[in-house]
Order: sequence, then structure tokens, then C-alpha cells
Amino acid sequence: MGNFKPVVIYDNADVDKIRILTENRYKVAVYRWVNKVNGNIYIGSSTNLHVRMYTYFSLRSLAKSNRPIDRALLKRGFSNFRLEILEYCSYEDVLKREQYYLDLYKPHYNIVTIAGSTLGYKHSQESIEKMRNIILRDEVRERKTLATVNASIANRLPISVKNIETNDVTSYASLTEAGKALGVTRAAVSQALLHNRLIKKTYSISKMK
Repeated sequence: MGNFKPVVIYDNADVDKIRILTENRYKVAVYRWVNKVNGNIYIGSSTNLHVRMYTYFSLRSLAKSNRPIDRALLKRGFSNFRLEILEYCSYEDVLKREQYYLDLYKPHYNIVTIAGSTLGYKHSQESIEKMRNIILRDEVRERKTLATVNASIANRLPISVKNIETNDVTSYASLTEAGKALGVTRAAVSQALLHNRLIKKTYSISKMK
């Protein structure tokens, strides 16, 4: 047990959130949450790890849950947890492999010790629909956040502006900054860069190396 190595380790679930979600689409896996403060663990499995992780990262979902792992994530914060993918496996074998790790590690946060068991509890169709809506809303929010981040990164693209009449070259930290200096919009600078056009028939735009 001491020599076992997970196939993937996300050492900071907060920092690695986007990676966790994007790298595990449609993956069948057995995973382990590790509390980095006290060493307590939780073993779980999913036939679609991407969706399962969305429920973990939904604060609303955690707040409504009484499961020990959910309460711990909410209390400690994702930065204090490490997510480990113990193994990727087939749909047919996932519960058997989860049971193997449950028996091996005897995790502190697991309420039940039988893989796939929910103590006879079944979600109503209404509760399933609510959980599905929470997942979808969070996914839309995540995509918007990621798009905003990508746009921000693009906006900070360092560029140089050359006056073709004087050969003077000026550097700017972003498209917006260059646009303000030249008296045009950020979009105008972006188009000039993309299509190799002059701005005001005088300024050429290029990326800084």
C-alpha cells in the first residue's frame, strides 16, 4: 500500500479545478480525496468523473449535503484537499475496483463500506432534476469564467507599435494600452495585428518577441 501511486494527482483542488474538469470528461474512474491538513481520505467512483466533480465544486450542492466529505470540503476549502485518480477503469469494473480501495484504505469520510451502496435511499425525480440543473448552471458559469480569463490574457498581449514614417518603435503591455495611446479602440489594434494592416496609415502593429 505504501508503494502505490495514483495515475493522476491534483495537489491543490482549488488551483487545479479547471484541469480536473477538462481532463476527466466521460472518464470512468476510482478517485480519492485527501485532506492535506489531517490526512483523512474519501474513496469514490464515477462512470462520468467530469459530472461528479461538478457536484463537488458546486458550493450550493455541498451546502445541502450532510455527507462527511462534502462538509469537510466546505469547511476546509478545496485548497486544503488533494484529488487523486487512483485508476481509470471500465464501466463494468468500476464498482469492483472501488470496493478494492475501500477495503484497502478504510477511508475516514466514507459513511458506507460497500461500493455503490446508498443505504437504500433513492433520489426522487424532482431531486435528480434539481441536481442536474445545478450542474448545468455551474458548467455555464465555469465556461463564462474561463472565457473571461482567456479574453483577459489575450488583452494583455505585449505588442510593439512602429511609426513607419519615423521608424520609432514603442512597446505596450496590452492591446488596450496601445489603442489608448493611438486614439483607437482595442478591437482596431487587434484587427490591425491580425490582418497586418496599418493604423491611421502610419502605425504597424506586431507581437513582441
